[in-house]
Amino acid sequence: MFRIGFLPFWAWFRACFRTMLAPRAPASIAGKRSWLGRASTRHLRLLCRLSLTMALALVLAGCGVLPGGGESPTPTPAPPASTPTVEIAPSPTAAQPLAWEEVVEKLRPSTVMIIADFPETAISYENVGFGTGIVYTDDGYIVTNAHVVEGAAAITVVPAGSNRERPARFVGVSTCDDLAVIKVDDMEGLAPATFGNSDELRVGEEVMALGYPFGAEIGTDLSVTRGIVSKLDFQLPPYESLIQTDTPINPGNSGGPLVNRKGEVVGINTLGADPSMAQDLNFAISIDKTKPIIAELEQGRNRLWLGMNLVPNLYEDYFGTSDGLVVAAVASRSPASSAGVQPAYLLTKLEGLSVNSLANVCKVLRSHKDGDGLKVQFMNVTETEIQILEGEVIIGEPTASVPVKVVARQSFAADVPTVPASGGSTTTGSWDFSTDDGDWYTGDFEDSVVEIRGGAYHITFKEGGWYRVAGPQSIASGGDQAIMADVRVLEGVAGVVLRFTNNEGNLSFYLCYITSEATYGCGVFVDSQYISLVEPTPSNLFYPGDFNTLVMSAIGSRITFVINGTEVAAFDDSSVSRGIPGVYAEGFSDVPGQASFDNVGMEVAP
Repeated sequence: MFRIGFLPFWAWFRACFRTMLAPRAPASIAGKRSWLGRASTRHLRLLCRLSLTMALALVLAGCGVLPGGGESPTPTPAPPASTPTVEIAPSPTAAQPLAWEEVVEKLRPSTVMIIADFPETAISYENVGFGTGIVYTDDGYIVTNAHVVEGAAAITVVPAGSNRERPARFVGVSTCDDLAVIKVDDMEGLAPATFGNSDELRVGEEVMALGYPFGAEIGTDLSVTRGIVSKLDFQLPPYESLIQTDTPINPGNSGGPLVNRKGEVVGINTLGADPSMAQDLNFAISIDKTKPIIAELEQGRNRLWLGMNLVPNLYEDYFGTSDGLVVAAVASRSPASSAGVQPAYLLTKLEGLSVNSLANVCKVLRSHKDGDGLKVQFMNVTETEIQILEGEVIIGEPTASVPVKVVARQSFAADVPTVPASGGSTTTGSWDFSTDDGDWYTGDFEDSVVEIRGGAYHITFKEGGWYRVAGPQSIASGGDQAIMADVRVLEGVAGVVLRFTNNEGNLSFYLCYITSEATYGCGVFVDSQYISLVEPTPSNLFYPGDFNTLVMSAIGSRITFVINGTEVAAFDDSSVSRGIPGVYAEGFSDVPGQASFDNVGMEVAP
């Protein structure tokens, strides 16, 4: 199937302050005071990369680029036929070989162009996909590839050489067999094809592929190519019986017939090898394999159905990983839609196993049956964060799935607020703690162990009730200033500090923080006396067990506090006018604190 009408044109850029700041400054200060409460929850840490194993680069003949998506109003399945209509037995009189020109004329009324409309998603424009279908009954049933139509919002069919589209409705699908049955009511100009027997094929026998390469872009006239059978009964998971041929199969040929000299359909064109990897390596599904499956789908019975059109992940810039499978489209009233799965999600795990190909997915599906629940994990990218979602999808059941929900998240770093210079140059600095350059104090102190380890700055207290302010040694004191940091609090309190001063042991500074009990707040120390300015507030904007991006600025008397891209506090206070930025950690009164900091950026005006 061939897609046109969009280009993957944007990726999410994470603003990491290590690229925008430079110098250093303050000393590490410890103190002690009580803090009520105790950590009671822990959360999963974001999984960012998955292992990728791809043995063979194959391109679905029907997927030139990623399909558009959208939850699509899958047409109501057609009523079951009164009698099975797939011709399985050969005709009483053996068919005779025909001239290839006669074969084309025989198949012309049976080979139709399929147009599938897909809505816009976060990674694609609204677009149209093209494929090929085979009319195989005189009452309008058509077989094609599942990847041509699954999840489409609308399906239409065009006969060879015609410009008149006619609507088709979805009947049944088997994703792992890459087969789908659709139906048209208007049979004018159409005629059923004859199914042959692929087990009678011989290696070296001539065959012909018919279809619509590149769809309506080059017209609705039928296109044909010829070649020979190169290999039979070839297995390439998830496909169980393929015919290998050197007959060219191009994007748009998916779902079309591979025929013998008798004009009988012996295969359904499905795969073409990536031309950069191999030449003249193309595959069709053996017709003998498809016959019982088609008969089942024709009755409206889907096989191992989840309702997701899954395609390779070609969007590493967008997702931050090349692993997983992209949900290109979701069928309405499907197991996936009832679980709340959306187009542009990235399927990363199924039943706890990493999935990087449709073969991985089908290996799991074929180990289960309709009605079984499968645990799923997805990644979703929003404007402000990466989310990990988990839930359960019930195979073949459109209403019983367990909705997916966010279990972990990581925000994109926002820009450090710009600090206006006032009569002098602004001082900046950034630290990713990939190495210990001696700019931040570390050591084993009476109250805590402070160390740079694993690309982060860690403060671990030895007993409850202590707090510590820390920072670099070379950032100069100033008035207007801002700080950004990725902060993780495992126990107690962690946050960011502005305008820190130490006047003979009397500490003054502004503090905004998050806690391991999922609350945030702000306050000010004046001569070591704490005054709350924003009372502790419960929030679901952050996960204490994860790194969360905190941004704090002090411009004049205006103080603002942002968590993961959302401003949660803004207030005026003039208790402290000058000082330096830093980070803060504290334990509860009865629980030693534990916090980590990464990607710290600062900007200070004189």
